Amino acid sequence: MKIKQIKIFAIILLCLFIIGCQSDKVIVEEPAELLKINSQVDIDDSWTKKIFSNLATGKTDLVIDADGIFSFSSSGLVSSYSINGKLNWEKNLNIDLSSGVGKSFDSLFVTSIDGEVFSLDFSDGNLNWSSAVEGESLSVPSSNGDIVAVQTTNGKITALNLKDGKFRWEYVSVLPSLSLRGSSSPIFDDGALYVGFANGNLAKIEPRSGVVEWEIPITISKGSSEIERIIDVDSKPSVSSGIAFAASYQGDVSAINVLTGRVIWRKSFSTTKDVLEVERNVYVVDEESEIQAFSGLTGVSLWKTKDYRLRNLTSPVRLKNYLVLGDYEGYLHFLDINSGSTIGRYRVSRSGILSLKTYKNSLVCLDISGRLTYLEVK
Repeated sequence: MKIKQIKIFAIILLCLFIIGCQSDKVIVEEPAELLKINSQVDIDDSWTKKIFSNLATGKTDLVIDADGIFSFSSSGLVSSYSINGKLNWEKNLNIDLSSGVGKSFDSLFVTSIDGEVFSLDFSDGNLNWSSAVEGESLSVPSSNGDIVAVQTTNGKITALNLKDGKFRWEYVSVLPSLSLRGSSSPIFDDGALYVGFANGNLAKIEPRSGVVEWEIPITISKGSSEIERIIDVDSKPSVSSGIAFAASYQGDVSAINVLTGRVIWRKSFSTTKDVLEVERNVYVVDEESEIQAFSGLTGVSLWKTKDYRLRNLTSPVRLKNYLVLGDYEGYLHFLDINSGSTIGRYRVSRSGILSLKTYKNSLVCLDISGRLTYLEVK
């Protein structure tokens, strides 16, 4: 009897040991497996170019419009291609660039890791001017035809003259003690400048004078630790018909009346991806790559999908009636913009997709290996 009790006791100890060992294991959630679909999207993979070997530190924006495709490399090479893949021109600035290329009013803008801002002529790549700002810029500058707005990681937004790059004004936000390494790209709309800051605020600024009309929190930090209180607005906001839409990390996505600065609605959401607004609806991708659509007027959730959870999706872009996103395995996913259902898929690369840009029926994507691919969606 005693031997039997000893055996039972030994079995219990063994079970407790196994359970204890298992409890020390960290269960890692795998990225969502792709569901099989019958793709309804007709895609023509036209051409591919290798444009860089090393990633830039900041955002990797490209430009595609009626004038062509404009790309960059972290080593300082800015290039222009036709939609047929022909190289129009290239300009080597011989300096390490920190972010992608922006285009406004016939000028291209790039920044260096040392705080230099360059303006190039879009037609031939000739240097219009170079100027220095205080701090490192990891987002793409933008212009309203009068000034060029540049945000730096030290919490400053600096305005330079579009024609010659001379200093016009600067505004300094209050920096938190801890923030993400990045910054939001400033945007212009209807005579005003909008920019998100690392302290979780969105500001509306009068661009000629630099006077701040309002600066309000997109979210309110509720964390108990410094890390939990990181609420950067790193994503590019969107403004449409008198409403500004912005989102923060570990915070919220919010709609704000641009005249009064009053928050219309606010929903819990965490992202560093750009906010996409289409016909008063807002589309965002959270930190776990779950995609959600909100009504821009009410904040009511229109649809949400977890089909691409943890697949490291890009910011969403619109093409026709599709919402297009790239993932870490080089797939492009085409979602019905009204329902969120997947109606098309195309593997454009064996490397993860960094960024997407669209123009009419054209789509350009950049992967982490430095390959630029141009596609036509029929």
